Amino acid sequence: MEFEYRHQDWSNVRVLGRNRLWVRPFYCGYQSVKAARTSKKEESGNYTLLNGEWRFAYFTSPFLVPEECTAEEYDDRSWDRMPVPGHWQLHGYDSPHYNDAFALFPITDDPVIQNDNPTGVYRRGIELQKEEDREYILRFDGVESAYHVWVNGHFTGYSQGPRNTAEFDVTAFLKSGRNVIAVEVYKYSDGSYLENQDMWWFSGIIRDVSLITRPRAHVLDFKIDALLEEDMHTGSYHMDLILENNGYEEESGDGFRIAVTLWDGERQVFAHMRDVKGEQGRKELSFDETVEGVRPWSAETPYLYETVIELRKGERLIEAYSCRNGFRTICLRDGLFYINGCPLKLKGVNRHDWNEYEGRCITEEDMQRDLYLMKQNNINAVRTAHYPPSPAFLDMCDMLGFYVMEEADLECNQMAFTKKMNRISDDILWEEAYIDRSERMVRRDKNHPSVLFWSLGNESGFGTAFVAAGKFVKKYDPTRLIHYEEDRDASVADVYSTMYTRHHQLEMLGKDTSKAKPHIVCEYAHAMGNGPGGLKEYWEIFEKYPRLQGGFIWEWIDHGLRKTDENGKGYYTYGGDYNDYPNSGAFCCDGLVQADRCPTPAVLQVKKALEPVRFSGFNKEKGTITAENKYDFLTLDHMKAVLKIETEEEVLWKREVDLSGIGPHTKKVIVLWEPEEAKRTEDYAQERYPKGNARYCDGWLSISVVYREKPVWTDREEYEAAFHQELLWEAEKRTGEEKRREAEGTLTVSDKDGILHVEGQDFKVSFDRIHGNLCGYEYQGEILLKGGLGMNFYRAPVDNDINARKIWEDGMLVDKIISRLPEGIAYTKLSHGEGRA
Repeated sequence: MEFEYRHQDWSNVRVLGRNRLWVRPFYCGYQSVKAARTSKKEESGNYTLLNGEWRFAYFTSPFLVPEECTAEEYDDRSWDRMPVPGHWQLHGYDSPHYNDAFALFPITDDPVIQNDNPTGVYRRGIELQKEEDREYILRFDGVESAYHVWVNGHFTGYSQGPRNTAEFDVTAFLKSGRNVIAVEVYKYSDGSYLENQDMWWFSGIIRDVSLITRPRAHVLDFKIDALLEEDMHTGSYHMDLILENNGYEEESGDGFRIAVTLWDGERQVFAHMRDVKGEQGRKELSFDETVEGVRPWSAETPYLYETVIELRKGERLIEAYSCRNGFRTICLRDGLFYINGCPLKLKGVNRHDWNEYEGRCITEEDMQRDLYLMKQNNINAVRTAHYPPSPAFLDMCDMLGFYVMEEADLECNQMAFTKKMNRISDDILWEEAYIDRSERMVRRDKNHPSVLFWSLGNESGFGTAFVAAGKFVKKYDPTRLIHYEEDRDASVADVYSTMYTRHHQLEMLGKDTSKAKPHIVCEYAHAMGNGPGGLKEYWEIFEKYPRLQGGFIWEWIDHGLRKTDENGKGYYTYGGDYNDYPNSGAFCCDGLVQADRCPTPAVLQVKKALEPVRFSGFNKEKGTITAENKYDFLTLDHMKAVLKIETEEEVLWKREVDLSGIGPHTKKVIVLWEPEEAKRTEDYAQERYPKGNARYCDGWLSISVVYREKPVWTDREEYEAAFHQELLWEAEKRTGEEKRREAEGTLTVSDKDGILHVEGQDFKVSFDRIHGNLCGYEYQGEILLKGGLGMNFYRAPVDNDINARKIWEDGMLVDKIISRLPEGIAYTKLSHGEGRA
């Protein structure tokens, strides 16, 4: 039977997992309340991280894997070593392959995967002293694409869904002393039909592997709904909890006691006790409390409380658990979504996991760097395109303050090439797989206040499978909104959504008041090459129409893989650099930050478009300007404005202006200076840079809005959040007489052989009188142009021209223009598609 599992599960759409445990949030138990509140799981005594080097063997097909290599006593000393987490394609086996939408496996009505399916087998040993009264849980946070697990040669389980967590009970298979874990990982599985996101195809154990221990009586799961009542200051706290007893001290006959305490720092907000009978099995409990005067959680004010759960046997503590939670509420009303009573705008980006050396195997430092950079550039929302992130990422979003649209690990964009985009999504055969991917995401991450939207997937058409997944999500968690862009009628989704909507189209959507739900743009402003463009115009439209509630820029980071040439110089590789065919070229390098997280100039444009303070209505004579607070919940008390009157040469005047008291979504006229101050400054400038002096410069009022206290996400003091300038005076312009004197000199003109030559001081210019073009230019003895410019109907395409290029060449240039070229003018199509007439 085991052999059948190994060679059927990865190509059987009806098998999603074997022996997987109940999906729960990421937590482990602690030996004291004090320890639980530290949230340092590595110090709990119940958590062992199994990352590091594992033994590794690579096979081109699962059918070539020796059956005995997963046995406990198998000799793996000749095997290579592979880092965990890690992609084997980046450590000497197989090759990276980048494509967008192309399938690397057969597409059939009854899903199958080819036998030539690269497979890696991992092995490692672990020493432990087994305690017979405890359970042992083997946890995988991400394995691409599917895998079987053995412990000491015993078949343990199977899972697929590469960016989803799976846990297995390995208690019966472990022993005191040395134990061996073996994992057989398959590059492709039937699940790959749902994993065709725009990214590199990689394989391996890509996230943490850990061993969690727990007593036989434990809290199996808990779900916290910490919402706000209509006054937005009263908290409504509800917890559902499942207690599981698998034979803990049955002979005593005593029951258990559950204590639930909510902490606000070191202040105890409330505490509840509940006695539970000690019989075996599962017991469901619930706790409710109304909390007066809570501090709401938002991206601007990410205030967190802490729930501590104690499981006791009489007075003796069995285990303690902790979870940070924030009070916030999201609802649909009057065609808008409201967060804590405010119909805000999502100023978001789409983010993939990425490290320039390790691909999707990223560290907590990488995650933190991403979020710090987003905060520095006024971004308030993240769409986890296109899969659930590491649990640690959501912890950071809770603490730093981000609105998260978490997306299920589901995309079957390859179906576009079959002309049946809805084929899989409208097939009952796939419904269980769709529900599974949404359910595992929601059950794992339900306690994170930062998660406001559950996204059912991306670019997969629409049909009954999405309807079934949406029904489960809405029933299990009605406190959040559902998103799915290709649910065009928003029949399941709570918001309408589009991608890459042009300005005029977005304006039309904003004007459409017939829709009962709001609209977001889940991908826009493609940040490739010299993009994104049009951000100012996008945000003028977003702010003009209430039902347009923001969107997410595609995308945050380049997916370039860094290599080093023979001279030690670093460079980035992309699709096609690994003999990967078909591929999508450099289309993976389309981020606001480069693969090493170095910001591009585009990030400054994003920061400007999303800045939280705007200025308008400058009155130079009165020395006033109107400041507008774009925050949703904060006053500007935490900000100050630093004013400067300056030229390009020096700062002439500087002062600070208090912005306190300007409430969210309000404006206030602020006094910058008294009129005589500005006059004195301008008089000084006139004296400093007198007329006729080449150093005489424009004079500017510069306003820099900075934080009064340094935020945790920057090392800079007085970090700038917004910037504004007004021109106070212009540089003295040269008179016509001055310009004439500067241009004095003799021009000579000659005409020879149809060429008109014009020569003056330091320059020579030639014009072809027959063809009517500039054919020569020389300046200060240097030839800058030699030969005329002929007819040219084409320019070299940039990366973002990927779609327009074919239309231009095939539909316009080749078919229409070339046929009309005058006799004697030829068109040459070059190797990279550039055309020249």
